[in-house]
Amino acid sequence: MDLIGLKDLSTQQINQFLDRAEALLDGDGNHRTPAKYRRELDGVSVALLFFEPSTRTRVSFELAAKQLGAHTVRVGSEESSIQKGESVLDTCRNLEAMGLDALVVRHNERHLPYAVKDRVDIPLINAGNGSGEHPTQALIDALTLRRAFRRRGEPLEGKRVAIIGDIVHSRVARSDVYALRKLGCEVVLAGPSMLVPKDGDEKWNAERATSRDEALADADAVIMLRVQQERIHGELVDANLYVREWGIDAQVVDECMKPGAFILHPGPVIRGMELTASVADSEQSLILEQVGYGIAVRQAVLLECLQEINS
Repeated sequence: MDLIGLKDLSTQQINQFLDRAEALLDGDGNHRTPAKYRRELDGVSVALLFFEPSTRTRVSFELAAKQLGAHTVRVGSEESSIQKGESVLDTCRNLEAMGLDALVVRHNERHLPYAVKDRVDIPLINAGNGSGEHPTQALIDALTLRRAFRRRGEPLEGKRVAIIGDIVHSRVARSDVYALRKLGCEVVLAGPSMLVPKDGDEKWNAERATSRDEALADADAVIMLRVQQERIHGELVDANLYVREWGIDAQVVDECMKPGAFILHPGPVIRGMELTASVADSEQSLILEQVGYGIAVRQAVLLECLQEINS
């Protein structure tokens, strides 16, 4: 089984990933690989191909695989034959020929996972394809919200989630919208006009807000996104203006947000830009919870995608 994105997954499939991830958490919500899973992928080899910088995703995938008993092989641009002109597709095919059992790939080209999927016969997991999708991060965000609302005795379904920031360049935003809408949430998007997609509302299946305050007014949770300067061609965003109009500080929390509304961020957090340090570290912030669920979610994905190999 491949996991390229969440757009074409059913609600049942998304919940299956989330339920499996929760089974890998202890009663306090901490990740502790249960003993019965620690050799689940014994003898399996997973290639981690990361051609863009990554901390949380790469490390959590590596820990997820190793704690299930798998071997991991790391491949990047600097130490591979890609430096000599080999294509990523050929690299993936060569790894398959060497006997690797699965590929986890991050690359800046949106089309790449689809090209690889058509040419290899081993499971492929998309760890981020340019501004396309980031399915495992969206599963993490959905699990974080589901568990946070459950602690209050409330369902995730019916909640209103604002996504604020650089929407147009964000693979996380796309996958978050797909996941949250399928799980019954309302989603509202907001950001500077140059960073909000011009696509019709039908394509995104989300509402639009013209200001931060409008987006936050009725939101039960907000997912903040950093400005991806590395993907912006031409005029860069004015940082001071962005902070004033789109950043969240303690005053914005008090004056614009519903009491107890949750704050998420997929990282990396640029403190002082999207969020002040006090907000990022506040009780309403679920940022470290998101990070903490990363291993369990990625273990769930590995177990689902590799179940045929390991059966």
